[in-house]
Amino acid sequence: PLTSDLSPLPWRRRSSELERVSFISRPWRIVDGSLNQPVCKGMLEALLFHIMTRPGVPQPVLLRHYSGVLQPVVVLELLQALEEMGCIQRRSISPTPRPSLFSRPGPAQLREGPPQPVTSDCVFYEPALDCCLRLGRVFPRQPNWNKWVQYIHT
Repeated sequence: PLTSDLSPLPWRRRSSELERVSFISRPWRIVDGSLNQPVCKGMLEALLFHIMTRPGVPQPVLLRHYSGVLQPVVVLELLQALEEMGCIQRRSISPTPRPSLFSRPGPAQLREGPPQPVTSDCVFYEPALDCCLRLGRVFPRQPNWNKWVQYIHT
């Protein structure tokens, strides 16, 4: 039975006592904000192995490949994490200008680091030589994120 008593309940607070909480959901985050290590490891491994099998893969191709399962912001954050760990190198190449009758031909310019926002650089990623060792140091005791892998190979 419901009571019409409006007495203050423990869960009822005034708006001045409430604290504002914001949470940006990511697949590797649990709702309480902690890191879901198996999922984080699995996503980083998948993205790194994709880049390892296709060195020089352009960023739009990566975003399109994962568009069915991950938002572009999530893929970019994972790429940024791999770059900060030293597992991959982000490079950009600026397109050559269109030749004119009196222009000198020149090669495309390769740049490392962040692309310039004004130019139309093509961003691509290359794996580092020791990328697997670097990623292995991040989660050294974490087992394989896919618990069914052991059954596939037996």
